[in-house]
Amino acid sequence: MRRIPTLLAAIAAAASTSDALAKGFPLNPIGLPFAPDSPKPLAPDHPLYHQIALDPVADMPSKVGSFLVPITSAKEMNEALRDTLQRANMLAPPGVQAKARLVVRWAGLNAPAKISFSSEATARLSYSLIKIENGQELFRRDIATVSRSTGGDASDRLKGNARLAILTNLASAVLCLDKAAYGQAPADCALTPQASYHARRPATVIFVPR
Repeated sequence: MRRIPTLLAAIAAAASTSDALAKGFPLNPIGLPFAPDSPKPLAPDHPLYHQIALDPVADMPSKVGSFLVPITSAKEMNEALRDTLQRANMLAPPGVQAKARLVVRWAGLNAPAKISFSSEATARLSYSLIKIENGQELFRRDIATVSRSTGGDASDRLKGNARLAILTNLASAVLCLDKAAYGQAPADCALTPQASYHARRPATVIFVPR
C-alpha cells in the first residue's frame, strides 16, 4: 500500500522539520500533492500567464485562531495569495498591465478544538476573476476545502491541520483558474490534500518522588 506522505515531508525541500514547525509551514501549495490534480506553474502560452492583479482579501479578520493557537492572519493570507499566484505564473509582474483582477473574500474557517486524537478543519473562500477592461466577471467559485489529521499534540495538530485546509483552498483556486481559462473549470473546485499534517508529540511530564 502506498504510504501517504506527511505535509512536513512534502515541504522538506523548502525547510527543515524544526523550522517548519516553528513557522507553522508556509501557506504555498505549488509543488504539493492534491487529488484529483495538483496546481502547477503556467506555461508562457497560457491565457492567464502573468495576467492577474490581486486585491487584498475581503471580510477577513486581522487574526484567525485564538491567543494560544494562532492559525493565520490577514497579513499572512495576503502575502500567501500573492506568493502563490506568483509561483503559479499568474501574477502580473511590475510594469505589466494585468488583464484581470482576482477578488478574494474570506468566508470563514471551522476548526473546532475538542478532546480527541484527530482534527478536522474546513476553510471557505470565495474567488471572483474580473476583466479589468470592462468589469465583466469571468470566473466565480465559492470553495470549501477539508483537511483531517491524527495524533500528536492537540494544539499543534489543530493549528497545522487548519493551515492545511487553507493551503488546500489556495491550491483549489489556482487549479480552477487554470482550467477556467479553457472553459473546463468544474462546478466544485475543492481539492483533497494528499499529505497530512504530522503534529509534534505532546510533552511528557515525569514526576520524581522526593
